[in-house]
Amino acid sequence: MGLETWKLNYFHTIIIHPKDFDNKPSGLKYKGETNLKGYMRLSWQGFISGYKNEDDNINLGLHEFTHALRFNSITGFEQDYFVENYFDAWLASADEPFNEIKQNKETIFRKYGGANMNEFLSVCIEHFFESPGQIKESHPFLYFSTAILLNQQKHNGMTEVGVREKLFEEKNKHITPIEEYSIDTKFNKTSSFKMLLVAAVPLLYTIFATGPVSGVSLFLIVFAMLLYLRFDFLYVSIRLENREFFLRKGFLVFKNRKKVRLPLSQLISLSLSKNEGEKAECDIIYYDCGNTFFYSESIAAGKIFSAEFLNSLIANKIAVFK
Repeated sequence: MGLETWKLNYFHTIIIHPKDFDNKPSGLKYKGETNLKGYMRLSWQGFISGYKNEDDNINLGLHEFTHALRFNSITGFEQDYFVENYFDAWLASADEPFNEIKQNKETIFRKYGGANMNEFLSVCIEHFFESPGQIKESHPFLYFSTAILLNQQKHNGMTEVGVREKLFEEKNKHITPIEEYSIDTKFNKTSSFKMLLVAAVPLLYTIFATGPVSGVSLFLIVFAMLLYLRFDFLYVSIRLENREFFLRKGFLVFKNRKKVRLPLSQLISLSLSKNEGEKAECDIIYYDCGNTFFYSESIAAGKIFSAEFLNSLIANKIAVFK
């Protein structure tokens, strides 16, 4: 309904059983199975029962087709662009309620959701369609992340679709304001600087030996300028403040070639490749509602990311990969 790509083309067969069916490997009776061999099996009795009781948060059809949505992606087949790129944000919101089940804490979700994260996804979506208010009250980040993932929500008994931009804004209101924190590319941490150092020795030698206007000297000077322009073009500056996220690209020649100001809820993830000593390298992914596109930026920063800052991102359900 809310997805652009919804044809689960990896799954070629749906087998309908009148009632619960035997699963030979386990020797147990099953109501449903979504198999990575490309088929699904459903108990028709169980499928109908899921819709007869609309508030028990158990719905076989929703459960198994959620598995199919996820498995269609991990098998490399066509997946909805947004679902595939937003899933890390959903996982960041799901981690806490999933662990509550694992730790046998009191929770609104049934225990079967603690089997693994794939089962929790299916259990969560069953619950989302039948009792969305419970999730919204107990786990607001998970509620908004699920609604954003599926691009729909129930409102006054009706299902609204195409609501992502509005939901991002609503989700942003639940974010705990972050104290101002800046991250920017440092020239001496980039590959352009390292290449420039390598070129510096022959450049100085040729200038001294043949003069600054010789062919070789001019070539090396142009090469050095191109290395700087490469840094200038790729330069990224990021600032997080309160509930907002600012991004600027371009340093001097290309200054402000791109400027972005977005709600912090649209920052999807921060992945650290290095964070020690004076070396910090990361990739960030963010979503721009304006053009409905996900962007990735790489930053070679001059300072390590503090534990306090990273924990503030995690607390606000922004995916952090260390």
